Amino acid sequence: MKMDQKTPAAFPLATYEPDVSGEVERCIEKAVMDLLSQCVFSGIMITYAAPGFPLYYIDERMLALLDYSSQAELIAANGQAMINCIRPEDRVGRQAEIAQALLNGASYTTTYRMMCRDRGHIWVKETGVQRRLPNGASVLVSLCLDITGQIEAQAELESIVQCPIGGIFRARMDHGFTLIYANDYYYALHGFTREGLRNQFGNKTIHLVHPEDIDRLDEQLRNTIEQGKETVSLEYRVVRPDGKTVWLLMNGSLSEHRGNMLLTGMVIDISHQKFMEDRLCCKSRRQRALCVKNRGPVD
Repeated sequence: MKMDQKTPAAFPLATYEPDVSGEVERCIEKAVMDLLSQCVFSGIMITYAAPGFPLYYIDERMLALLDYSSQAELIAANGQAMINCIRPEDRVGRQAEIAQALLNGASYTTTYRMMCRDRGHIWVKETGVQRRLPNGASVLVSLCLDITGQIEAQAELESIVQCPIGGIFRARMDHGFTLIYANDYYYALHGFTREGLRNQFGNKTIHLVHPEDIDRLDEQLRNTIEQGKETVSLEYRVVRPDGKTVWLLMNGSLSEHRGNMLLTGMVIDISHQKFMEDRLCCKSRRQRALCVKNRGPVD
């Protein structure tokens, strides 16, 4: 019995012809690059490993990052050399980092600023590999990730962390209150350098606390944890290497990370405040004593 249904048509077969001019290879290469660019968040850029890094290929996402609509527009504005798209002050550093990395292997990672069409710039983290073409030319195939937001946020955080308002720190809630991180002002308040605290006490900050305050400090922190509180405020004294005693106010928050209880907070110097409080108390006691002496007991 004959089948009335027709077999679905297969893909049309093409006659194979040698790719003498390399046109087919370039077409396939572009198709692969276009597919790859749709699968990653980074822009793709291929440059010759030659002076100026002449452009070999750039995808649409990378063009968009630089605010260009086409490769022709990019080349018209900057020339064929991609070095012209890099901020002048970053060019030498980028070339040196790539050259140094390629001495030890075929891959590299570097961070620098690229200029956009509006003359602004973006921070780029470029990760690439070196490959050699059939004609012997060496190219750098790279993924370029826009990290501008990350760099700006890091700079803003750094300015906050290093602001001389207070000592910012994070410590592990173990027996020695081991310091994990602290800004420069934290060390300055305690009269230590980073190396000095590490070498002398192994970053065990319990050794910085005045001996008479250790038990009280430990009890207050233990009660805070047992009561399930997330924040804590403490006043205590520390003894600096020069023998000077400093009063500190610590405001912090408790958190747990991988089974460890952490204390993150800020300390400020309240020595002057404590000094004024002591003066007021002494003055009040003297006045009260004078009143008792001149008028008799005071109710």
